[in-house]
Amino acid sequence: MRQEERLRLRPTWLEIDLSAIQANAQAIMQATSARRLIAVVKANAYGHGALRVVQSLYDIGVKDFAVATVGEGIELRQGLAATDVKINLLGVQPAEHADVMAQYHLQPAVGDLEWLEAAKSHLNPGQVLGVQLAVDTGMGRMGAGSLLELQRLYSYIEADASFYLAGVFTHFATADDLNQDYYDNQYQKFMSWVQEVGIPEEYWHLANSGSTLWHAQQIPTQTIRVGSVLYGYNPGAPLLTSPIELKPAASLYSKIGAVHQLQAGQSVSYGATYQAEHPQWVATLPIGYADGYNRRLGGMNVLVNGQVEQVIGRVTMDQIIITLHQKEPVGTPVVLLGQSGQKQITIETLADYAETIPHELLTEFSARVPRCYPS
Repeated sequence: MRQEERLRLRPTWLEIDLSAIQANAQAIMQATSARRLIAVVKANAYGHGALRVVQSLYDIGVKDFAVATVGEGIELRQGLAATDVKINLLGVQPAEHADVMAQYHLQPAVGDLEWLEAAKSHLNPGQVLGVQLAVDTGMGRMGAGSLLELQRLYSYIEADASFYLAGVFTHFATADDLNQDYYDNQYQKFMSWVQEVGIPEEYWHLANSGSTLWHAQQIPTQTIRVGSVLYGYNPGAPLLTSPIELKPAASLYSKIGAVHQLQAGQSVSYGATYQAEHPQWVATLPIGYADGYNRRLGGMNVLVNGQVEQVIGRVTMDQIIITLHQKEPVGTPVVLLGQSGQKQITIETLADYAETIPHELLTEFSARVPRCYPS
């Protein structure tokens, strides 16, 4: 079913401003004096639509991207007309899929010699696999955890024609919070190890979104590798204020599906957790937690014609109920994320209310919510 038909049949949608994503990319590169940007587009570009996001960034000169899985990499490669795009794979990948990764020119993160040895046995004759050397300086997920391990990996890749070095990186655990000592320790480990091993700077990428916002003067930023800032939100909120003005890219809308008046004492939704204290107008919207409107958002604000309303009762799988200051027509648009008049609901506000992070909420928006891209 086409997106337009899905939207007509169930009017709930995400509106994605691709020009905002382009502007954020350009702003962060200018602020860090970066010459190259690796755009993190895993999890369907944080829910924004990977193919459309990648194409919009390619249009302004970005040619390096990162996803999480082999499947995501294949979908991206098959969906792009451009042949000069580099696709990195973050995280651990099964070594037995080395032939597939080589076939689709995907560059996996590699953190131990055993993986390389196993991957080599699964490459077809003539295949060469580009790899990203992962250095574990304190995230504790994967990567070479010592100078000796990094040296062994680098030497193996340099000596074996089945592989070539595509990059070397680390991932900071505290770049977007106040633990500066831990950050400094990670940075110092990375720098001392890669310099001792002799890996040229052109291969380094260690600046994630938090680093580009709050540590760009401290670390090399020739190449930056960012995700959240592209989509226009602050990964350090509410602890840290972004020094760069970011443009939110996603807005979430629904339309009023039904309107009725509650009488004093009447309740709504499962558990009857909300009870009207006086007669009031309410509306039902066709959106719920199966669409990605998190169950913890019961009680959150929404916007109707620039007026602040509230989700009442429990968020259900397919529907929510909101207050109305006055009776509104069926079909009236409602903003759940974004701006209406002078009022705005940000993803940081939603995340803070739900006691989580913006990344989680954005990636929860399901496939049954159409993504719309206004020109």
